[in-house]
Amino acid sequence: MGAEHTLAIVNPAAGDGAGARVGAGLARELESSGFKVEIIRTPAPGEAARIAREASVDGCRTVIAVGGDGTANEIANGLVGTSTALALYPIGSGNDFARSLGYPRKRRDIARFLAGARRRVIDVGEVNGRIFVNAAGVGIDGHVAERIEASSRIVGQRLGYFVGALVSIATYRPQPMRLVIDEQIIEGKHLLVVAANGTHFGSGMHIAPKAKIDDGLFDIVVAGDLGRWASLVALAKLYRGTHVNGRDVLAFRARSLDVELERELPAQADGEPLRTRSLMVRMRPGALTVLGR
Repeated sequence: MGAEHTLAIVNPAAGDGAGARVGAGLARELESSGFKVEIIRTPAPGEAARIAREASVDGCRTVIAVGGDGTANEIANGLVGTSTALALYPIGSGNDFARSLGYPRKRRDIARFLAGARRRVIDVGEVNGRIFVNAAGVGIDGHVAERIEASSRIVGQRLGYFVGALVSIATYRPQPMRLVIDEQIIEGKHLLVVAANGTHFGSGMHIAPKAKIDDGLFDIVVAGDLGRWASLVALAKLYRGTHVNGRDVLAFRARSLDVELERELPAQADGEPLRTRSLMVRMRPGALTVLGR
């Protein structure tokens, strides 16, 4: 694999500006592990998907996403359905998708990990026509995604999601939703509905401890009409993966999720915010080639 041409797409804004400082040092690091690498910085938001798609058409076997979950999401949207492998050089704030693929936490170990990583085929999700690799949802997680930028300016990106979650618990209330999980219908007020492909989201929250990225199923977590205190308790349990209790926090395994809302609400896909009045989430089994454990 090391002899094959590899493209590294760098998000300059990732990791509190670490992406902007990545350059010749990254090339030397990857080449010392056997890669023949070309490095491109994304010129604008959304351009990473186009660059990755063109690289695949040109015969590139591996594209490395240098950034966080948002960068991986963009590049996956360019590579899905092709034989070009998505690899990660996680320098973002969350790096939750990297956890599911077994990437090391220490940056100095990544190049060596990539040199020994295996090509594997994994599932991806599709929400309202857009690919996501890790998790998508609506409710308080979308509310946090909209506000994380403001909190990150004060406490840094790594604590931004936790602080954003605390602020959202104080201000966001469960909203009426109609859920269809495969063929099961659930109606009522819900704080959170997440379709997880990976095990973590929100910068280390263990949203779906039993999720597998190649089993053809989502792990869907539904939090009901929780009050502020119950929401705080659930937030603490999220980091341990013990939040599902069978009463007001439920878990399902399914291939599809539809959410109908009474009004437009915040949602997120791989941590990137969006607003919508409905979600249509579908599983796409075996649609993406990756490098991982």
